[in-house]
Amino acid sequence: MLDMEKIREREKRLLQQKAKVESDLARAQKKLKDAARREDTRRKIVLGGALLAAIDRGTISTDAARSLVTNFVAARDRKLFEGGPFAVAETQDSGVAVAVPEPQE
Repeated sequence: MLDMEKIREREKRLLQQKAKVESDLARAQKKLKDAARREDTRRKIVLGGALLAAIDRGTISTDAARSLVTNFVAARDRKLFEGGPFAVAETQDSGVAVAVPEPQE
């Protein structure tokens, strides 16, 4: 006849192995997700630097950069550009961003 105690021990061991494998899998998936996020952040930083360099060299106009800020930067992040050449102002009624003219020097 089957030894129930051995079966219970084997079941317990297998459940522990399963928990460890699931934990290892979750850890590996988190590492992949974190690495992808770091690479995405780095791409954004490098592209932003390239864009700023192109603006400094006159390859891309400040109007084009301001348009990018207006159309693609979240409203909560636009404050990062206040006081600079890419500043945009929010309109009160529509909530749509409007380009602020570049200051004359």
